[in-house]
Amino acid sequence: MLQGTKSLKALAGYLVLLIAFLCWAPVCSPKQEIARGSKGDFLPPTTGEALTVTPSDKPDVSCSVVEWNGAPAKPTLTVLCPPEELFAPLHVYLKVSWLKAEDVPGYTRAIQAPARTPTKLRTNKIAVWIWLGVQEKEDAPPHKKWVPFSGVVDMALLSLPAKR
Repeated sequence: MLQGTKSLKALAGYLVLLIAFLCWAPVCSPKQEIARGSKGDFLPPTTGEALTVTPSDKPDVSCSVVEWNGAPAKPTLTVLCPPEELFAPLHVYLKVSWLKAEDVPGYTRAIQAPARTPTKLRTNKIAVWIWLGVQEKEDAPPHKKWVPFSGVVDMALLSLPAKR
C-alpha cells in the first residue's frame, strides 16, 4: 500500500511538471520580428554579379585553404576563416577570384595551395590579399607572397559542428 501511494505521488508530480512546462513554453519562446519598413542589411542575390571588397584596413585573419581551382578561364580560391581546427561559433567561407581577366596575375599557374594549408587574409579598399605559396620557376623552391584577389565569388557564414 505504501509503495502504491509513492508511485501515485510521483505520477502526480510528473503530471504537474508536464502541465507547467506545456503552459510555460509558449510564454517563454523568444520571437524575433523584423520591424515593418526596415530595409536591413542583406547580402546581394547570387546572380553572378561581382561583389567588390571595400573594407577598411584590418589585421591579418587566420584561414585555411579549402580549394584552389587554377582553371585558366576563371581561377578561384576558397578559404575558411578561422581554420576548421580553431574553435569558433561562426566560420566564414569565402571564395575569391578576379573581376576581370586582365586582373589575373601571370603566375596563377604557379600558385600552390593544397587543401587545409594554413594561410592568412588581409584586405584593403581594392583587394583581398591572401598569403600563398608560389613557385614562379620550376627549379626554384616555392616562396610565400601576398596574392591580390579583386572579387568575391561566394561568401557564407557557417556554424561547424563541434568535434567530440
